[in-house]
Amino acid sequence: MVDIHSHILPGLDDGADNFEEALVMAKIAVESGVTAITATPHCMEARTKEIREKILILRDMLQEADIPLKVCMGMEIFGTSYTSRLLREKKLITLNNSRYPLVEFSFTSSGEEETNILREMLWSGYIPIVAHPERYQFIRENPQLINEWAKMGCLFQINKGSLLGKFGRDVKKMADSLLKRGFAAAVASDAHSDEVRTPWMREVYDYISDNFSYDEANRLLNENPKRILKNENIPSVTPEWYR
Repeated sequence: MVDIHSHILPGLDDGADNFEEALVMAKIAVESGVTAITATPHCMEARTKEIREKILILRDMLQEADIPLKVCMGMEIFGTSYTSRLLREKKLITLNNSRYPLVEFSFTSSGEEETNILREMLWSGYIPIVAHPERYQFIRENPQLINEWAKMGCLFQINKGSLLGKFGRDVKKMADSLLKRGFAAAVASDAHSDEVRTPWMREVYDYISDNFSYDEANRLLNENPKRILKNENIPSVTPEWYR
C-alpha cells in the first residue's frame, strides 16, 4: 500500500512529537503493509527548507533502523487566495513534486471561496486533491459541491478514520457515500501519532475489500496513490452525481 497523507515529520504541526515517534509510526505503517508514505505537514506558506531537512534526517534514520519504508515529500496545504501563486513560485510542495497538491480547507465554511481557490489551482496547471472532504460540514450539508469540484477536475482523498467511524456517524456516512458513488481517488491514513490516528492501514484495506471489493481496495490504496506520486494520470470514472 501507498499512503499519500500523513503527519509523520516531527515538530512541524500536530503530528509526531519527535523522530523517535516518527520511527515508531514508520514501523506501524510497514507492519500494516505500507511500502511508501508521504509526509504532508500542515502548511499555508513556504516551509520547504525545513521540510526537506527533516525528510533527509528521517530517511537516514529509517535506513539505519532497517525499516523498509520510502518517505516522499509533500504538504497538506491550507487553501487560500494566494495558494496558486505560491505553487507557481514553487514555495509549496506538491505530493512528491507532482502536479497533484494535497489541499485542505476550514471545516466550517460555505464552499464558495473554496471553489474559487480550486479553480485557480486548476488554471495554474495543477490537479488539486481535496483532503478528507467527508469531514467538512459544508460538504455534508451541500454534497452537490462534490459534483461541481469533480466536474472541474479535482480529485478526492478519503481518510481511513472516516470510513472506520472514528469521526462520527455523519462523517462515516459521507465517506461511504463518496466511495459508493465513485468519487474517491485515494484513501489515506492522515496519521498523526503512534497511538491515536496511526498509520496502520490494514484495517481499512480489509474494510474496503469486505464492503466494496478487493479491486476497489487495491485501486484506492495502491494503484491510484502510486500514479499520483509518479505524476501519472488517474483513470477517469463516471461518478453517480449527488441530487
